[in-house]
Amino acid sequence: MVVTSRIKKVVLLQPASAGGNFEYIAIPRQGMLFLSGALAQWEGEFLYERDIWFEDRCGVIDPDKDLDGIDILMVTALINEAPRGYQIARQAKQYHPEIITIGGGPQMGPLTDEAFDNGDFDVVVQREAEDIIGQLCDILLTRKPGEREAYLDKVPGISYLRDGQLVQTRRSGLINPDFVELPDFRSIRDLTAENPMAGGVIETTRGCTEKCTYCQVIQQFLGYRLVSRETEIKRLTQMTEMAADGLIHSRNGKFQVFISDDLHPPPLRAVKYRDERLARLQFWKDHTQNMYMICQARAEIGQDPELANAMLEANIKMAYIGVESDNAENLKLVNKRQEPGQMHTDLVALNDMGFSLVAMTIIGLPYDTEESIMALADWVTQVSKYQTVNFLTPLPATSNWDDLVPLDENGDLLAEGQMRPYHLYTGRQFVHYDERWTMAKTRDLFDQYSARLTPVDDLYRRIFRILRNYRLRLASTSRDLGDSITARLADATDSLKSWSDPVSMAGREFGENISQRVGELAEKLRSVSQPLANARREVVENIGADISELADSLKDLSGPVNAGSSELAASISGRINDLTEMLNTVMSDSGRGRTTTTSD
Repeated sequence: MVVTSRIKKVVLLQPASAGGNFEYIAIPRQGMLFLSGALAQWEGEFLYERDIWFEDRCGVIDPDKDLDGIDILMVTALINEAPRGYQIARQAKQYHPEIITIGGGPQMGPLTDEAFDNGDFDVVVQREAEDIIGQLCDILLTRKPGEREAYLDKVPGISYLRDGQLVQTRRSGLINPDFVELPDFRSIRDLTAENPMAGGVIETTRGCTEKCTYCQVIQQFLGYRLVSRETEIKRLTQMTEMAADGLIHSRNGKFQVFISDDLHPPPLRAVKYRDERLARLQFWKDHTQNMYMICQARAEIGQDPELANAMLEANIKMAYIGVESDNAENLKLVNKRQEPGQMHTDLVALNDMGFSLVAMTIIGLPYDTEESIMALADWVTQVSKYQTVNFLTPLPATSNWDDLVPLDENGDLLAEGQMRPYHLYTGRQFVHYDERWTMAKTRDLFDQYSARLTPVDDLYRRIFRILRNYRLRLASTSRDLGDSITARLADATDSLKSWSDPVSMAGREFGENISQRVGELAEKLRSVSQPLANARREVVENIGADISELADSLKDLSGPVNAGSSELAASISGRINDLTEMLNTVMSDSGRGRTTTTSD
């Protein structure tokens, strides 16, 4: 009889980004974290071991070697990550024909035909999936093709192929946004105190109150849904605990948290949601003292000082503001409900309140000219500390996807049946036909416009460099301290030898005793070389300092023995006791995995 293990291994993959901030700061998007959490809490036929692989963090996956022994591969992708996602799914099936592959996310969900044509998927999920992922995985693992279809028909919100024909099941209703209370950060591959996240991420709502035509969020997350107050506090507590464990980079005890909502504080006109958010923010203050929080918001909070002050008191110090354009016709065309004049007033008010503003702009809108684009740069840099820029880019499930005629990578009209050049969908050039400009011309415009800005990308590049240098320095510090400690112990031993000759028999006996104890200490240091590399940095530095004091004290004993030598000897003996106790602490903490790092 064949015994099948109840434990199944799952890799949840987010392919490397082809552009944007994510490749610099590597803040994980939360979709895979919530799916992993859903599998962890699923009570079904199998137990799922999860490994969340963000290529921007962990490096490129090798589908042959890295997926050996894996039962299920899940792939999500933004638009410019899609080709890589499709490639990995194809190679996974090529090397491991029995592996189950599931696709999803804002690209594959709306474009299931494309996903099946270019990737090799068993199922593609539509929109959110926490409530169905456990059931879906159980079915795919227990039912073979040809018999599983009857079961898949009962899973809402998925697509699959039956006899070569696409089948889509209908989803009705909306998922509770805290169906999974805590995202599963602990399953992120290579997330350690030596390789922390640059900042934490917390989700407090799903969806949006607005209807901007260029935005995918409205279709991906229908409605506007708040998690419960209790869940928000649990997620804030999770951030604090992760920072304490060294899994989020901190500086002087402070760490960054990105609020991954498209509108964390709703606009003033959404009275019900606005009042609820105000009440919650007032309760956050006791939970966010060590956080530097960042969120997206509309400029209208400049007209709502009560809400704005509550944000500041909760340590929400940086706000991404969707400025988009300073042209009223452009804003009306994309359903952006704001006026340029009022926005200017609101942005000035927010600056005066003390917010660090990031103005998000879109260029290439229908009423833009080269002159107006450069004027936008001159204006927006006066009302915000940092800026972002993207050319108008058609995204799946938005009206622009069907209305704008796509180009190929050479800037010519895309041939029928040809896949779009998604690696160019980074917002840095036009990828659709426009009689005003060629693709090449828009690249020049992007460079000219960007040159006038203070890009927030530069801030993230700097953070990335800090983290990289921090990890290198931490590793180097461990090696250097090891070498330094060895050298100082050698000095101490030489001092003992030179001291033992001129002293009395009692002195020699004491010297031999000290020599023996230093030898034992040196042996212990060698035995914990790896724990030292992983230990709390301040403990390691203290050990190095105490070794230096020990060596210096021993050198002082090289002269004639006098009445003070016994006091000094007692001091040395006490110092060795302190060192031994510290080393025992290091060994104990390292054995339990309690390794942390300090700020840069």
